[in-house]
Amino acid sequence: MTDAGKTFLDSLSSGDRESLLTLGHRREWGSGGVVVRTGEPADSAIILLSGLVKIHRMATGGEEVLFAIAGAGDLLGEMSTIRDSPRSATVTALTSVAGVVLPAADLRSFFARHPHTVLALLDLALTRLHTADIQRLEFVASDSLGRVTSRLIELAERFGEDRDGGAIEVPLPLNQEELASWSGASRESTARALRALRQLELIRTHRLHLTVLDLDRLRNHAART
Repeated sequence: MTDAGKTFLDSLSSGDRESLLTLGHRREWGSGGVVVRTGEPADSAIILLSGLVKIHRMATGGEEVLFAIAGAGDLLGEMSTIRDSPRSATVTALTSVAGVVLPAADLRSFFARHPHTVLALLDLALTRLHTADIQRLEFVASDSLGRVTSRLIELAERFGEDRDGGAIEVPLPLNQEELASWSGASRESTARALRALRQLELIRTHRLHLTVLDLDRLRNHAART
């Protein structure tokens, strides 16, 4: 995992991590399970311990809009520590998932007792704003191939594991329709993008897995599209 894969838990000291995790209770969800649902009261936050989830919402036309993928070490529902408001998105398990559910009141008390940890929360919020800005720019300046490539790079940087020869193995528990939604592309153009990247020998795709053969070349390719 590269520096781009730094999570909320990574930003805390070992002592702060232990103190925080003891505040909540462990819970597990099977693949396809709904972790939180749009519109529900935001009365808790969740720190993921393992597995992958998608953060998404249904648009008014009935189509799914996928905002992000999150994994171990990520904090979900952090807005519950700042204001009382309903959930703004649904979180669904893409794989088997384990996490610690933290009541909002306890999380607020934790930040009050450990004010230096608020910097990790601020960094999380600013990183998400920056990512949203970059994606909006991609929608204007990049074609479907460039956007799909950027999402694959994000997966490799955040969740990839190094293999011999410089390859990176990445879990890919998304179907093409979900990847297309995340990339702001049609399913057909997403399929063409994956095929083009395979032909360039930048990636190999397998069932539920992706192998990035050369991450630097894939980044360079994304920069040119």
